[in-house]
Amino acid sequence: MDWLETCKRKPVMALAELYAETAVLECGCEYPGKFIGRDRILKYWEPKLALPPPRPFKLEQIWPDTGGVALVYRYMDQPLIRISFQFDMMGRIERSRCRPEPPLPLATAFRLDPWRDGGPHTPAGKRHLT
Repeated sequence: MDWLETCKRKPVMALAELYAETAVLECGCEYPGKFIGRDRILKYWEPKLALPPPRPFKLEQIWPDTGGVALVYRYMDQPLIRISFQFDMMGRIERSRCRPEPPLPLATAFRLDPWRDGGPHTPAGKRHLT
């Protein structure tokens, strides 16, 4: 994803090439608001990209989204952020939205007790001493 690579390795002004002139960023993170226009969006990103490259952005997930793409990333040791992008006909970012990614409890991703019957279980490759 060009956006993430630009955030990691290039000056903040390089983001200008990725955004349409009339792009909109809706932020639900620490600076909530709606930023309209490439210049306002770049001002939003300036403090976040103040560190010299390479910056510690880490991609956690990426998937196709309605009219674009969405991804979850982590910056330094901060909480996960979800950002989605929609593109114009030229392939530039026309609309984006960021917000904190809610943590999922492990119970929603994995069944905590797969051996409900209560019987003994020996993991594969392990043996009980008798």
